[in-house]
Amino acid sequence: MIPLNRYYLSFFAFSLFLLTMPSCSSISYLKINYKVPEKINLLEGKKVFLEIRDSRSDKDVLGEGAKADLKNLSDSISLSITEGNEKGFKIGLFPLKSLMQEVFKERLKSLGLEVVTDQGESGELPYVVIDLQSFKLDLVKTTLKSTWTATMAYNVEISKKGKVLAGNKINGESERMKIIQKKEADTLLSELITDLANRLDGAVLFKQAGII
Repeated sequence: MIPLNRYYLSFFAFSLFLLTMPSCSSISYLKINYKVPEKINLLEGKKVFLEIRDSRSDKDVLGEGAKADLKNLSDSISLSITEGNEKGFKIGLFPLKSLMQEVFKERLKSLGLEVVTDQGESGELPYVVIDLQSFKLDLVKTTLKSTWTATMAYNVEISKKGKVLAGNKINGESERMKIIQKKEADTLLSELITDLANRLDGAVLFKQAGII
């Protein structure tokens, strides 16, 4: 017969294992909510091919501080889209490059454009090229607080038949104090991506390119 003390010790150890096992194996995701600006018909009737390039010298989304804090984070990112005052709806999990394609497709559609992403359908269409230069989430810790930091930069070009007709570089950075796990990180990235994607001024670029 197992001594009572050993029985309780074994039971306690097994219960602790069951409690900690899900937390060790669970996978978490960064959650991005892109807020699409109100749709305008400025470029309605025009069709473009959207190409996403990833020219980041550092392909890691997380800095060292964020890596240490988000140990079970998936490489895939959850993306939701919000239009106007509506509640955001999740469209899926994506690697960063594919996520940017979804975000900028929605941005261009909000300008009235019809957007093609299949290379086989590009034909003689104008190209909108989004070249991602940097994208990083990090966590900076001091004795008093921990702060999430985020940076993003991209080049946008309008080209046709291989010739660049217009372009611009857009970048930004932001920070937010950490309070609850990664909630503020999700909010920080959502706001930064929304701000920088919506800075893409299609009217100015298409006018410079001589397309309108």
